[in-house]
Amino acid sequence: MSNSEATIINDDQDLIDAGYKPQLKRKIGFFASFAASFSIMSVLMGVFTNYGYVLGKAGPFGLWTWFIVGFGQLMVALVFAEMAGRIPLTGALYNWNDKLGHPAISSLVAWLSIFAYAIGAAGIIVIMMAPLQSLIGHSLSMGTIQIVGLAIIAVQMFISIYGIRLAASINKFAVVAEILALIVFGGLLLFVVAAKGQINTSYLTTIPSTPVPYWPAFLISILLGAWTIFGFEAPSDLSEETLNVKRIVPKSIISGIITSIVLGAFFIGVVTIAIPNLATVTASADPISTIFATHLGQGLTNVMLLMVLIAMFATALLNLTVATRVLFAISRDEKFVGHSLLKKVSSHGIPVYSVIAIIAVEVITFLTMYGLSAIYASAIVLLGLAYLITVVNFVLNIKKLPPTTNFSLGKWHWPVVIISIVWLVLLLIVLTIPQEFHLAAEIGAGVVILGFVQYFLQRASKGKVVAIS
Repeated sequence: MSNSEATIINDDQDLIDAGYKPQLKRKIGFFASFAASFSIMSVLMGVFTNYGYVLGKAGPFGLWTWFIVGFGQLMVALVFAEMAGRIPLTGALYNWNDKLGHPAISSLVAWLSIFAYAIGAAGIIVIMMAPLQSLIGHSLSMGTIQIVGLAIIAVQMFISIYGIRLAASINKFAVVAEILALIVFGGLLLFVVAAKGQINTSYLTTIPSTPVPYWPAFLISILLGAWTIFGFEAPSDLSEETLNVKRIVPKSIISGIITSIVLGAFFIGVVTIAIPNLATVTASADPISTIFATHLGQGLTNVMLLMVLIAMFATALLNLTVATRVLFAISRDEKFVGHSLLKKVSSHGIPVYSVIAIIAVEVITFLTMYGLSAIYASAIVLLGLAYLITVVNFVLNIKKLPPTTNFSLGKWHWPVVIISIVWLVLLLIVLTIPQEFHLAAEIGAGVVILGFVQYFLQRASKGKVVAIS
């Protein structure tokens, strides 16, 4: 027996002990697992998409919130890393809550996660159109945009159905491209503005005189990081396809988020001190491209835009993959409408019908709600709520599980979980209370209600409705 075969047997034993038959194929090593965590956050995509929003709301000083978000999300990631080592099951957020709490709560978390990632995938296809049009140099009609978007979704569907190894290979390539883009283009931009003597550090050190008071605008700037540093638990959603899962997945979650925070801070800092004219850049439809084109020319800027598109494609593919695995996990437990089909796995180790179901949600969202930013913002609200429920469940019920020999918070348990809960509550407040986010909050509330309805209907159909205690 080879070492790889022995590792698979050991990994599958936890799955068997949990009452499941191994069906998915273990082909993911450390780098592919790390790539899942790093790529689904996609610093390059997040900064290109949301940088201008922060400039318009709070000016460059608002970019310091990147570190606030980074620290808060790192605390949450540490909790998830411990959970990943304790419960190495696919559809992680669902399974963690299922093993720790009430079935209604775990079903709700699964519902939130499925919709967050499916809607998120559609949202990424939408935002891909901006750098695509900048790259080709002219605007596309809505009809053309819909055709291009559907073509991208179709390609991602075929990749997802073919097998996890192809998806992982594409993702690894995208991660290498993104890291190189952040370091190389960020470094080149820094070199050029330094050579020109045009570094302006005052943009990062001066608090704007308006608006008054400034702190509400500063808090809203949290959205740059909030819309980027999310999804870091993705490696755990692929647990049953990962080799040496109890060691690799916790390591991937932590290394993925730390790498994202550091590279994101570097790239944001360089881009900001390179702003040639604050008013012009703030008014620009694409501030990042404006900054790069000013200092590096349009040719290199187009190369950067190509890297952004690659990163976006990989992130959308990962959103699709994660949503699929969560849907498969809850269907395997017969807690979702249509579970008899959704839990079926192909010879390639892929839950094909789950893929098709998520694709259907993505297509409907893309075609019917194009441009409705609230629907995509609601995805972050849904995922943030799923995170909060999971951390609270971890605190209340972790004693149900035996001690772990894998990653553990140890003596840092209480400081980390308390900070995580406080942070996630603050984040949800920022994502829902401001007037401009009310529609996103309402959509999120609607999804929550539908989640409970789906749960009780499914339980009623089996004669298993129980009270939530």
